[in-house]
Amino acid sequence: MSDRTTDSAWERYGREDPYFGVLTDEKYRRARLTEAQKAEFFSSGTAHVAGVISTIRHHIDPEFQIDRALDFGCGVGRLVVPLAAVARQVTGVDVSTSMLEEARRNCDARQLRNVEFVASDDRLSLVNGRYNFVHSIIVIQHIPVERGRAIFGRLVDLLQDGGVGVLHVTYAKSYRPGWKEHVKKHVPLVRPLLAGWRARRKLPPEMQMNAYDLNALFAILQTARIADGYLQFTDHGGALGVVLYFRKPPSNDDG
Repeated sequence: MSDRTTDSAWERYGREDPYFGVLTDEKYRRARLTEAQKAEFFSSGTAHVAGVISTIRHHIDPEFQIDRALDFGCGVGRLVVPLAAVARQVTGVDVSTSMLEEARRNCDARQLRNVEFVASDDRLSLVNGRYNFVHSIIVIQHIPVERGRAIFGRLVDLLQDGGVGVLHVTYAKSYRPGWKEHVKKHVPLVRPLLAGWRARRKLPPEMQMNAYDLNALFAILQTARIADGYLQFTDHGGALGVVLYFRKPPSNDDG
């Protein structure tokens, strides 16, 4: 039985503390969030998108322009908003309907008309068409590995020939996991039971931090005819990861 507790956890964050659920800094707690801090939150998204585009042009394609963009795990629209300023069309995808509702409000407040939002499932079955830019940052790490690996493959499939993907995953931890983490990972039903207990006590939901086998993900990329790319290492509180930049070859490129 696949672990679905992460889905309910993100819906709780979407209802109760959506901005903190995206960036876990105490200043983004709903009870503390000021207009100035909210502006800072979105400014961080603008800086991220600018940095990603700069990296793509430096390492992947010097003439890259975003046309149709997909942001998986879009949350409240931190990256959808700046993407809408540089793309013809943007699709934000998230498992939490409450996050999507807040993202829509943020886009409506800015009168953005080139944005759509789609509810996520493991097959991304509501996402239509292909994209020349597919992106996900600090999201896949929170999804159980078997499910996240399938989503990773689906995101690669949604990339059109000649398009660029930027996907972040974690692969290891710099610390030795304790016995509690071992029990939650290996004993069935422990996570759902703990999730119910935390909800009853009004405690914040658990944010899973899952390590992926990079060999399996590289195999997905190579099967998709991707021959090269670029990576950046990340460290989120001891969760070690990589941001994978890659370009799907144009249809007339034999690779």
